[in-house]
Amino acid sequence: MVLHGNSYGINLFKIICITSQAAHSPTVKLSFDFPFYGHLVRNITVATGGFLYTGEYVHSWLAATQYIAPLMANFDTSISNHSFIKYVDNGTSFTVEWEKVKLQDDTTSGDFTFQVTLHNNGDIVFVYQSVPVIIENILDRHHPVKVGLSDAYIIDRTIFFVRHKTIYEYHRVNFEKQDIKNWTVIYISALRTCLDEKNCSDCLTQFSSFKVEISCD
Repeated sequence: MVLHGNSYGINLFKIICITSQAAHSPTVKLSFDFPFYGHLVRNITVATGGFLYTGEYVHSWLAATQYIAPLMANFDTSISNHSFIKYVDNGTSFTVEWEKVKLQDDTTSGDFTFQVTLHNNGDIVFVYQSVPVIIENILDRHHPVKVGLSDAYIIDRTIFFVRHKTIYEYHRVNFEKQDIKNWTVIYISALRTCLDEKNCSDCLTQFSSFKVEISCD
């Protein structure tokens, strides 16, 4: 759901938060289990490139899959002393703000400020305070430009004494072509899954439309 208005924005100046201008991507342990694509996530990697990485295996190309991206692009917080990445966990939600960040490929395009909030019920909210250019016009030669979600699974196996990790992306949601401008809000409501139920029987009762044979024995 795409909305317009500033009622969803969280003012991180009014609450205790952690500020980072570092070039690396810190991994933060959430105070709650965040349900994402039917599994629970506790560790979130905050990337300077405008997205969160949800995978357990941190590799050299985090932007490929397993991300929550309010605006993935080639942002560089070292360009300006006024660029910050802030995040805060209040026990039921986790908010990250990229404040006054600049594009490495186009420093004259202006400052971007936007947020993502993860709620403990699985809902995700993107809030855009300042978007100085049309997202479709952002260059992607050196870094992907994405708005949306992705999840994948990893198969770890050893072949002839050599360990191989293969990542398979199975779902992606894209919002790049949406009319994203100042104070646009994208609210993504999580669908209920069996993670919301306490036992197998409750799961089968709530999700009787399953087209596969499931037994709780």
